[in-house]
Amino acid sequence: MPTHPTSLLAHVALDQGYFAANGLDVAVSEYPSGKRALEDGLFAGQADITWSNELPVALAGFQRSDFRIISTTLTADNVNMVVARRDRGIARPEDLRGKRIGTQKGSAVHFFLHLLLLEHGLTDEDVRIAFFKAEELPGALAAGAIDAFSMREPYVSQARALLGEANVIVLRAPRIYDQMDIMVMRQDILERNPRIAAKALRAMLDAQAFVAAHPRETAAIMARRLRIPPEEADRMLPDLQPNVSLSQPLLTLLESEARWAVKHGLVDRREVPDYLSLIDVNDLKGLRPAVVTIVR
Repeated sequence: MPTHPTSLLAHVALDQGYFAANGLDVAVSEYPSGKRALEDGLFAGQADITWSNELPVALAGFQRSDFRIISTTLTADNVNMVVARRDRGIARPEDLRGKRIGTQKGSAVHFFLHLLLLEHGLTDEDVRIAFFKAEELPGALAAGAIDAFSMREPYVSQARALLGEANVIVLRAPRIYDQMDIMVMRQDILERNPRIAAKALRAMLDAQAFVAAHPRETAAIMARRLRIPPEEADRMLPDLQPNVSLSQPLLTLLESEARWAVKHGLVDRREVPDYLSLIDVNDLKGLRPAVVTIVR
């Protein structure tokens, strides 16, 4: 399970016992990001199910087809940020020109950085992008190895604590990127135990109902599980929209990100994967047919 805000429903389901209540006995491994949860967890055989933002899933489709997208669980358009050092002369996005910016390669925050630069008249070539593991970014910024980084919580709060508020500028760009969190399972697990997907979906639906009914408690769960200040969880929660569904915009987003990955040399193949074949609509359609709107 990734320790990031967009996997909110998974964290709530675990905290509230919804996995167990729906017949799933879970052992949880935490990963610093959805990309790592996919690569080091699901695809390494260390996890049967995980959650990730959609971009690492889009890139995985270039390399393999042994997984299935079971559902979107959440959408968000204001969770990623660029955190920069004021003493490097950065006060606004345009000041990023020529600066060394760290991010996690092939992830939602990498794509967000690309979009933020475009929004302010810059390209990837106008800055120096350096790739790090997610958990390395706050330390790299504090040490001066980079001028800024593109990431999300809990690493933004970690950077603030290391540098001090006086030397930190946080650049946000709401609404430039409607990202999605996705529940993904290994195909072999689904084939051996087809009921697992429906049980996990019920846990997500229970968590979605809890978030709608108990926002204050939800923010407290997020602060505790992500180890971020309670006030940051309170600020962030309205930007997180639980959305257990399989919609046409998911397919559109995956294909758009695939074209971006091809253009920027992040993948070896040039043809966009057949993402429709990687989406399993059956279990969610059986539970909530109205939220499955993908055209097959």
